[in-house]
Amino acid sequence: MTSKERMLTAMRNKVPDRVPVCPDISNMIPCVLTGKPFWEIYVFEDPPLGKAYLETIRILNMDGWYIYENITGGNKNFPLDKKLTTKIIYNSILVPEEIVTKKIVFKDDEKLKQQTIIETPYGNLEQTSVFFRNAPPWKETNYIKNIETDWKKMKWILGDEWHWNNKIEDLELVGDSGVHSISILSFVDFWDAIRSGGSERVIYDFFDFPKTMENIFNFYKEFAIQQTIAAIKSGTDEILLQGSTSSLSLINPAIYDRFILPLNKKIAEICKKENVISHLHICGKSKYAVKKNIENTYIDVYEPLEKPPNGDIDIVEIKRKYGKKVALKGNILTTGVLAHGTPDDVKKEVIETLKNAAENGGFILSTGDQVGGNTPIDNLKTLIETGQKYGEYTKEGKLKVFT
Repeated sequence: MTSKERMLTAMRNKVPDRVPVCPDISNMIPCVLTGKPFWEIYVFEDPPLGKAYLETIRILNMDGWYIYENITGGNKNFPLDKKLTTKIIYNSILVPEEIVTKKIVFKDDEKLKQQTIIETPYGNLEQTSVFFRNAPPWKETNYIKNIETDWKKMKWILGDEWHWNNKIEDLELVGDSGVHSISILSFVDFWDAIRSGGSERVIYDFFDFPKTMENIFNFYKEFAIQQTIAAIKSGTDEILLQGSTSSLSLINPAIYDRFILPLNKKIAEICKKENVISHLHICGKSKYAVKKNIENTYIDVYEPLEKPPNGDIDIVEIKRKYGKKVALKGNILTTGVLAHGTPDDVKKEVIETLKNAAENGGFILSTGDQVGGNTPIDNLKTLIETGQKYGEYTKEGKLKVFT
């Protein structure tokens, strides 16, 4: 099987030739291997992060998961021509370039700051991002500083009716090296992407401005549904429901049930109808959310299923209870022996994980959320090589080496 075939087979909860091996190296490892300051990749796209990732999976000989391309568009009153627009919010929303100003406002040997200003009829929105030499970027300030005044400006940018570029450019570039994915943000992730003050401020908003947050959620739900429909039309392999800040490490069950689960349910229904894979990413403590989604939605794949101390998932339990219904992706600890142990330690954890979750297919060997940039490459190679060696299946879906 090709990597793409192998990944798709496992995502459909079937038995491929072997367990796909796809550690989450989506950001830091590709940047490290370029040998360049991270800002060269994030700001100047030299190279673009997606191309750096494809080169990394080629070097490491692993199965790929390409999450670097979104459909672009948004406000129906704005053009779709990329030459006339600037992309904001995870490079998805197109805004006319004449109302956007981007400039580098600070640079030294360790970091670079880029400011973005967007003009609206109701006043300007401003965001300042900090790009580091050896770490992913961080928002110093974000667009929504005053929720009562700035949301009106952002809503004007997003519009009330939407259109999208359905053509994706990187599907051919990815080819058979892996699965092409388009992300749809959960409501909490969307709000975190534009709200100044970070995740802490996002959580306070649900308590300080409950009616406003309800109204914003109702708007975003319709926006995300239309974005999902357009993404499916693009021909992508799967829809990723991006829930990094929807973790129960950050929010409580009441917020999850009201503001995350209903949209997940609707998106999964759309995907099922169109026979497109839906894939939930929720890191940290996710046991409550995984159980809720499996029992209430049609989501096909769950990841990264982080175990303690980073999360609260027992993958043996999840596989036993739900393995016949959904596919699982995980759950090597990124902050354990992978980062701090020896290759032999990594090999032992990989073998244990395969024994716990790989039988009868429907499993992708991966890691918790994001392999750190300081992870020894030899350890990462050991993870991949061990997974490939011990992950071969018999026709009956058993692991060959353990039969």
